[in-house]
Amino acid sequence: MTLTVGQQIQGGKYSIEKVLGKGRFGITYKAKDAAGNAVAIKTLNDSLLHQLSPGEIDELESKFWNEAVKLAKCSHNRHIVQVQESLKEGKLCCIVMEYIDGVDLASRAQKQLPEKLALRYIQQIGEALMEVHSHQLQHLDIKPDNIVLRGGTSEAVLIDFGLARAFDHPLTTTRYGEQGYSALEMYSQRRPRGAYTDLYGLAATLYELLTGQVPVSAIERKDADARLIPPKEINSNISDRTNQAILKAMALDSGDRPQTVQEWLKLLGVKKPIPLPNWNAMEWFNAIIAVGAIGTLMIALLTYLNSNSPPPPNPEPPTSETIQP
Repeated sequence: MTLTVGQQIQGGKYSIEKVLGKGRFGITYKAKDAAGNAVAIKTLNDSLLHQLSPGEIDELESKFWNEAVKLAKCSHNRHIVQVQESLKEGKLCCIVMEYIDGVDLASRAQKQLPEKLALRYIQQIGEALMEVHSHQLQHLDIKPDNIVLRGGTSEAVLIDFGLARAFDHPLTTTRYGEQGYSALEMYSQRRPRGAYTDLYGLAATLYELLTGQVPVSAIERKDADARLIPPKEINSNISDRTNQAILKAMALDSGDRPQTVQEWLKLLGVKKPIPLPNWNAMEWFNAIIAVGAIGTLMIALLTYLNSNSPPPPNPEPPTSETIQP
């Protein structure tokens, strides 16, 4: 079963408008809710389901739901697409997500970006991945196409999570022979994956943002001994520090890479800002009023204590013995 343009689901709660993207695992649609707000709805790819046994479908759907629940726990991070709800339309599993009306970084990566701007985007997505990894999730498809800038801002948002990528089945083995964002372990079910796998994709994304070129794929580097051209050889304006950090994170052997995003951001010299509470305007207003009230009370208390404290004793008048001639 697939959704069709114009179809209404959940008793008219959502209306399907168009297909946003289609991959091996899922299909993403743009839809509108009953209030006219745009949303994105992701489903499992029906053509994939037809290739699986009933037991395998159940396992895939279970992972789909479980990882959607984990992703929803990242809802306070503005650099991660927000999950609104999960539902089932007939036999079709669906996840309703925030629709981001903006441009992806793939359109920006066609030309070399200033290093400072590229690092700003990478820092934001790095912080998003730190949140994702803290919930034992991996994205496994980090590339400029899956990073969108919110309309009218420089705020990068990570989208299109491979919610079913943990499914261990030959039909779902990821092979990106023509792309340079996938780490070597993505080409084999036997190699373990971790935060360092997403880190490879993040570094490859930075490589493209700074050079305007997609790096050679990991499988070509291993099987055909293709050379990964250092980004600084393509763009001499790249700093030595950034150049070395990219090469370190794109090491073929996962053990040679930084093991966490935090480590890599430190190598880049990018500091994670102190996170502020994700409050709305009224909550910030109330907090400011509360702080002001506390400050007023403290000033009043100090004034009261000073006014009621006994005066200091008068010093003894000097005696003739203490008067020096």
